[in-house]
Amino acid sequence: MVTERHNIASRLIIKTLNKGDFGEKIIFTDIGSETRMAQQSLVLPAHVANKTLPRWLQPNLSADEIRSGSGPDAICILPVGTKNGHQRDIQAIHPSRLDVNFIEVKYQW
Repeated sequence: MVTERHNIASRLIIKTLNKGDFGEKIIFTDIGSETRMAQQSLVLPAHVANKTLPRWLQPNLSADEIRSGSGPDAICILPVGTKNGHQRDIQAIHPSRLDVNFIEVKYQW
């Protein structure tokens, strides 16, 4: 139940971010199943990975290591120096030119 409460809050945050300038820059989420997201009217764009970190983001790890590791609730990548908010193919940008932001939702008991 605590995990689902966390995921509900996370989905609301991502849903709100998707409506703004950062929506197209979210590349990963770990906020529950597609079924649960659909129950909150949240459909992720095709470029967003859910539950498994994108392989290109951690090229030195095996597929098993990526699946077994934990990640943040969401990752938002902003290319440094991008003008007018236009999203470029972030996989083609050298990592030193990326501003990687982890989104982590926490509750205080």
